[in-house]
Amino acid sequence: MPNSSAPEPTPQLDVAELEEAEALEQPRERALGEAGEGAERGGGLITAAWALPGSLWLGFFLLAPLVFIVLVSFWTYELGAKSGFATKWTLSNYGTIIHSSTYWHNMLGSLYTSLIAVAACLLFGFPIAYFLALKVQSLRNQIALFIIALAPFWTSFLVRSVAWTYPLAEVLGKFGVHTPSTTSVRLAMIQLYILFMVTPLFFTLAQVDRTAIEAARDLGGNWWRTFVAVILPQTLPGIVIGSIFIFVLTMGEYGTVLVVGQNYVQSVGTIVNSYIVGAVQYPQGAAAAVLLVLALIVGVFAITRFSNLREEL
Repeated sequence: MPNSSAPEPTPQLDVAELEEAEALEQPRERALGEAGEGAERGGGLITAAWALPGSLWLGFFLLAPLVFIVLVSFWTYELGAKSGFATKWTLSNYGTIIHSSTYWHNMLGSLYTSLIAVAACLLFGFPIAYFLALKVQSLRNQIALFIIALAPFWTSFLVRSVAWTYPLAEVLGKFGVHTPSTTSVRLAMIQLYILFMVTPLFFTLAQVDRTAIEAARDLGGNWWRTFVAVILPQTLPGIVIGSIFIFVLTMGEYGTVLVVGQNYVQSVGTIVNSYIVGAVQYPQGAAAAVLLVLALIVGVFAITRFSNLREEL
């Protein structure tokens, strides 16, 4: 029986036609490439224009003061000088601070206080944020309760510090502590800064995937296993952000220490303040502040090692 399907002839490619097609395509590709490069340049200029106001703001209010403090820390104190220092470069200010046992003792004390404040604010703040974000179903009630939590922050920071002085003294007096102590300062800091932990936790918990929680429960997970496997990983960025806020604010704190501690308690912040206000040693105070900033940078870096914020956010 003859084969009904004869093989089709293979089409022959004309080299000349291919070369002509490539010649026509090259100008088009160059035009598209130039248009793309122009769009990238235009987009870069637009991005730079949007970033300029924020960059100027940060440069003027953040970078410029830091640069000035660093410069002053290398200058020389002169008695009777109008500004309190002269622009004569020296390393003696850092030598004085580095060899000061009082400074480093208070640095370690402030670090210990900051770690206690971070841990306590997380311990007490997480249940509050969890209740507001996951237990309160009505958005109106969530906003109302969150505003109530914000109510203490409608008053001045110093007013809240003064308001805590008498109650803490009365409560601690019942336990035999009749003078302001480090404990009273730490308790005041926890109340004053706990909202800096509640706020980021509230917003991260509000974005937790509810379907993942239901799936974990359907698979037989109890509350603790669901919390550890589903809720905690999704709220880790909020924990890190709140910890950074509280660590930075409490590490350099001196207002609460002065008001609540009433000169019975010192911190690294009060030491820096004593150089500036008490002894009018601006260069040494600036050197002490620079070392404090370096300690804060190291602490923030250590906290961020617990989570890759760029990936989590």
